[in-house]
Amino acid sequence: MKTLLIPVDFSATSDNAVNFAIEWARAYSYNRIILLKTFYDTVFDHIVVSAEYAPVSPHYMAREREEAAHRMENLSREIAIKTRGVDVISMVSEAPLLRAIMEVVREESPELIVLGSDNYRYSSGSFIAGNLISIAKASPVRVLIVPSTYQYQRVEKILVPADYKTLDSLDKVRNLQIPPQWKDSKLLVLNVDPKERYLNPDDHLKAAEQHVHERLKDYPHDICYSNDKNIINGILSFTQRTPVQLIISLPGKHSFLYYLTHKSISDAICRNAQEPVLILK
Repeated sequence: MKTLLIPVDFSATSDNAVNFAIEWARAYSYNRIILLKTFYDTVFDHIVVSAEYAPVSPHYMAREREEAAHRMENLSREIAIKTRGVDVISMVSEAPLLRAIMEVVREESPELIVLGSDNYRYSSGSFIAGNLISIAKASPVRVLIVPSTYQYQRVEKILVPADYKTLDSLDKVRNLQIPPQWKDSKLLVLNVDPKERYLNPDDHLKAAEQHVHERLKDYPHDICYSNDKNIINGILSFTQRTPVQLIISLPGKHSFLYYLTHKSISDAICRNAQEPVLILK
C-alpha cells in the first residue's frame, strides 16, 4: 500500500504539516497514512524546574500520556473523514524519536515521511522540527519538509538545485516515479555559478548543459543560473524571483542537503522555510 508517515507532536508546526499531508495524500493517491507519536522520556522529563528539582508525579505522566493518546485518536478520525478511503493508523512509541521513525519505516515501508519545519522568525517549540536534519539524514526513504506557514499548492514548477560536479545525481530525478499530476509541471535546474561562466560558456559548461538535457529529456525543464557567491543565498534568491511549489534536494556531497547539514543548519533550513523541500534518497 502506498503509505505516508507523519511524526506528530501537537505543535502548530506539526499540525500544519498534517494539514499539508492530508492534501498531498489526496492529490497523489496514497492508500494509508501513519501518525506517529513518541512518549520517550529523558531524565529531565521527570524533573520539575525548581530550586529543589522535584520529581514529576507518575500520575501526572500517565495522565499526560492518556491525553496525548486521546488526541491521536481524534486526529486520526479527523484525517479519515477528510481523506475518505485512506486508511489512517495511529501509532505510539516509547522509543526516542529517530529510533521510533526508523522502526516504523522498517516495519511499514512508507514511501514518504512528512516533517514540519519552523522558520527563523517563528518557532512553535516543535520537538520534531528541532530534530529535522537528523531525521532527514538517517531516513532511507524520501523526506518532505513542510515550512510552518506553507499551505498546500498544486505543483507547477519544481526547483532542482544542481552542482555540475555531481550531475550523475540527476539520475535520482530521472528514476523518480513522476506522478501523473506533474506531467505539465516544469523542472527548473538551478546552478549557482559565482564566476558567471554561463555568460561565456566553454566546452565544459556546454557539455554539462547537454548532460542535464539528456538526463531530463522526458520532462519539461529549463536550466537556470545564479551568480550568488553563496549556494544557499543563490537558491533562496531564485525562489523569491521565480515562484516554485517544490524544491527537490538531490543526494550527494554537492547536494542542497549537503549545504543544509554542513553549513549553518539553523540559518539555512529556517531561511529556506518558504517552499516544501523533497529530499531524494
